[in-house]
Amino acid sequence: MVLSKAVESCKSWISTMRMDNKTKQNDSFFSGEYTVKDPVLDKVARIRRNGHQCVLILLNLDNFGQMLCPGHYEQILTAQRIICQKLNELLPVFFQEEDIVGIKQFHGEDYCIFLRVPNTQLYLDTHYKALLIRDELEKRLEAAQQKHYNGKLTFGVGFFIMEKEPASTWLSVSIAFHYAQAIATKKLPVNFDYTRKQLLDIIAKEDIVVLCQPIMDLRTGDIFGWEMLSRGPKNSPFYSPTDLFEFAYQADLLAQMEFIVIKKALKEIVEKPIQEQVFINITSETLIQPIFYDQLIEYLSLFPSVQPSQIIFEITERFAIRDYRQMSQIMHKYRALGFRFALDDAGAGYASLQSISELIPDIIKIDRSIIQDIDQGAVKQSLLKALMKFAEEINCKVIAEGIETEEEADILYQHSVTMAQGYYFARPEPIFNGSLRRAHYKDLKDKIRTRSQIDLAVI
Repeated sequence: MVLSKAVESCKSWISTMRMDNKTKQNDSFFSGEYTVKDPVLDKVARIRRNGHQCVLILLNLDNFGQMLCPGHYEQILTAQRIICQKLNELLPVFFQEEDIVGIKQFHGEDYCIFLRVPNTQLYLDTHYKALLIRDELEKRLEAAQQKHYNGKLTFGVGFFIMEKEPASTWLSVSIAFHYAQAIATKKLPVNFDYTRKQLLDIIAKEDIVVLCQPIMDLRTGDIFGWEMLSRGPKNSPFYSPTDLFEFAYQADLLAQMEFIVIKKALKEIVEKPIQEQVFINITSETLIQPIFYDQLIEYLSLFPSVQPSQIIFEITERFAIRDYRQMSQIMHKYRALGFRFALDDAGAGYASLQSISELIPDIIKIDRSIIQDIDQGAVKQSLLKALMKFAEEINCKVIAEGIETEEEADILYQHSVTMAQGYYFARPEPIFNGSLRRAHYKDLKDKIRTRSQIDLAVI
């Protein structure tokens, strides 16, 4: 049978590696070189070189940990042998033999089926067949259960189409195994592979829209700056920025997604043109990557009229900052170029306050959880005053965000908050060109100045 050599007891991936026993003339622990001789991997490489795609179906043995008990070694070997035998019987039932590449066993619990996919239109069909194989495998194993081993064997299913990039077949297989295993063990959603490909398509097309929300100076009614807010493709699961960036993080595409937002923000500054400060959201996960610096320099060369002093990177606390000393050093490097930093969600929790004290941002943005209904209680107003005092002592500017009602805005006037943003002032929207922009926000400016005078008179 086609699979007999590929399966051959489903030997471990590690067993395909052999040690060259030629000892090097030094004291290194590495006394030789490792080489890989693997017919399945070689066949995957040939298929990829011919322009076709390979898919990895991973069956993860759910209760393998329960089998790892003293005295169960023979039972484990028997179960593994029967699993391989049943898979060898099942695959030709569901797939053409010319599309079956082989089977490999990893770590004693992961059984990987490698298949050639003639075209991407067969994606859903292959995924469906993977589930059928799992169901049929469990039925056949249950029939052999009483005779050979105790306990029912069940499997999680992971599925991932290997990407054409990277060129390295070994790396492509490793990436596919990583994601398929995470899907099979329910660390990632079942449709993750399809979702990731949608995100890669968004990145390739740069299919992200940048909207702007003004940050208002409450003393003059002028616009202090603009926060750039992104939206994914309309009528898609990724329109919401929360979903877009959460999925991107799961798919290890967060930095690429944030690079596109930065590029589009710089383009808006040039084309509109924008003279005020521009706030661009960035996660700590992306900021600490060395590639971010090179990418940023490249973007500045594309838009030479944009000065770093106009850009304020707003560090979102979507992901925890693990090393404050490292982050502080990275921020210092960007500050040397002229960039400044704001810290989002101030007052939302202990981690936020620690971030302020460790990083000393140029601006702190007071979280909407404090601003919401601040007119209805003294406690939130006390928190507001404490944060403003704290910011004054470390020489930080303060922006209150999330203002949605006139009553909330009045409290800000009364406590001398100088900058704010929120739906009460303006919703995120595509930004107008210069003269149209001034006319569009004239009424807002007049409203702020009028309201500010009223509240100052009350005080």
